Formats: sequence, C-alpha cells, structure tokens
Amino acid sequence: MTLPKTQKGLSNSITKIRSQLSAFKREYGFIDDGNGSRYYLFYLYFLLGDNRRSSEYIRWYKQSFPTDMGEPIAFLCWALILHRMGKESDFILARTMISNLYLIPHLLGEEIERIDMWHSCSDEDPDYIDWLPGQIRKAITEEDLGWIRERYNSVPFIRVRDRYIAINKELETLPRGEKRSALADEELHLLDDWR
Repeated sequence: MTLPKTQKGLSNSITKIRSQLSAFKREYGFIDDGNGSRYYLFYLYFLLGDNRRSSEYIRWYKQSFPTDMGEPIAFLCWALILHRMGKESDFILARTMISNLYLIPHLLGEEIERIDMWHSCSDEDPDYIDWLPGQIRKAITEEDLGWIRERYNSVPFIRVRDRYIAINKELETLPRGEKRSALADEELHLLDDWR
C-alpha cells in the first residue's frame, strides 16, 4: 500500500476521503464503507501527526461506528496517536494486540510462529503483518516501541493475551452449543474492564 509522502498529500487524502464518506451519509443516511476508508484514515492521521485533527477524527469514528470490530493496523495507529497526545491508550493497544496476536511481536522484533488456535478472519492471521505499510513502520519511533514493549509485557496485557489464546484454542475444536457461545461471549467482553 502506498501512502502519500508529504504533509500536503496526507492532508489532501484525508479531506477527500472524509468528504466522500460525508457525501454518502448525506445522500443515503448512513455510511457504507466496504473498502475500509475509515481504517485507512487512521493510517493517514498517524502519519500527519496533527493532534487536533486526529482527536476530531477519533470522536467522529467512535460516534459513526460504535460497534465496529476494527482493523489491527488502524488500532495500532490509533493507539500511537493517543500515546503521543499523552492520552489513555492502553485499551486501544490491547485491542491492537488481540485483533492480531502477531503484529506487536513483529514490531518488537520477536520471532513469529503461528499459534495453534482458531483464527476467525484473515486479519488475525500471521500473514496479515505483511500489510503493515513501510511508511507506518518507519514512523514508529524508538520511544513508541519502548512504550509498546512495556505495556505488552505488563501483567494486565499478559493476562488478557493468555486468556484470549486459551479461549481461541478451545473454540478451534468446540462444537456449536452453550459452552462455545459462552466462550465467544467471554472473548467479546475480554476488555470491558479496560474501558
């Protein structure tokens, strides 16, 4: 994926995409974003580095897509935006972690091996990390990586990660039924205490 390389290019791309999403909503009363523009905007805002515009977008995104499942690289950019603004970012970094268990270890230079568990979609697969744009990788500073490493290795993150893996190992072989539904519900609410 090629992202704009200049601040002007980033800003122009943001304006164009936001205008398209707004026009669609005006015309149809809702936003149809099958191509994932709402996620791509997180990439652009992270690279742009404009706190005011990023904050406004985060508010708009949360209002417009309150039940959105999200996308791992967008979550990563969102967490880093919040971290750089000095705002609470653990919840979004934890969402990044469980949306793709391989992305953060990849950033930290750890060896990646596929975990023998249920992967419900391609975003959860280890190959997903190949989608991380080089520009985003280069924009992540050593300070950012230090913060990610510290949080990732903290007890709350380890506890959530271990439970997430345990749930999905069970889901891989568990037939449909009450126990599977209960585990899926637990997974869905794994980060509720972090909000």
